[in-house]
Amino acid sequence: MKRIEDRERFTLSKIVSENLRQYIIDHQLKTGDKLPSERDLAVMLDVSRVIVREALRALESTGIIVIRHGEGAFVNTDDTSVILNHLLFFWRMNNERIEELFELRQLLEKTAIEQIIANSDTVHLAELEKIIFEMSQTTNSDAFKELDIEFHKELIKATNNELFTQLTDVIVQYFSGVSRMMDEKNRNKTISEHQLIIDAIKDKNKKLAIQLLTDHLQYSINHKVSI
Repeated sequence: MKRIEDRERFTLSKIVSENLRQYIIDHQLKTGDKLPSERDLAVMLDVSRVIVREALRALESTGIIVIRHGEGAFVNTDDTSVILNHLLFFWRMNNERIEELFELRQLLEKTAIEQIIANSDTVHLAELEKIIFEMSQTTNSDAFKELDIEFHKELIKATNNELFTQLTDVIVQYFSGVSRMMDEKNRNKTISEHQLIIDAIKDKNKKLAIQLLTDHLQYSINHKVSI
């Protein structure tokens, strides 16, 4: 049998990885479902167990499966954090695409505002106002930044869309990484703008609330003082 060169083996393991992805889709496997054993997969795909093992490790690195030693490989469709963290790394490597990411963030937060107004969501409004109050009470820059992050994450929770929430967590992490600490003037400005947004939402003035949000986010990205 011809010896498989490293490049050939890498290509083969990628092909097997793609086949395994398709297997998961075709068999409609869900989180917790177990894949066939390495031995069975090797027979099914007509490759060595070494190739199967490499393919499984590649899938594990993306978060699609979890490998439990002594038990096997299990599908992991509920936890998207690994995939989203890959996105975060990609965004950090491609800072020139920050405007596109900013537009996505605007879209998500605008959707949240529309949901809060449409559903008369007093629960999230109360939590948002609580966060604003806590922001007004702290003089610690690190604590303020965390509360600022929490405000925007809480806003997205109003969509009741878990994928939106997870995606926003990663986007906020990105902007947090490229922003600088705020001085007292900008902290006060942030608090004031947050409150104006909430007041417009309470008045069910969607147009004003979205415009205030847009201005707030645009200022933050232009001056890199907020998230």
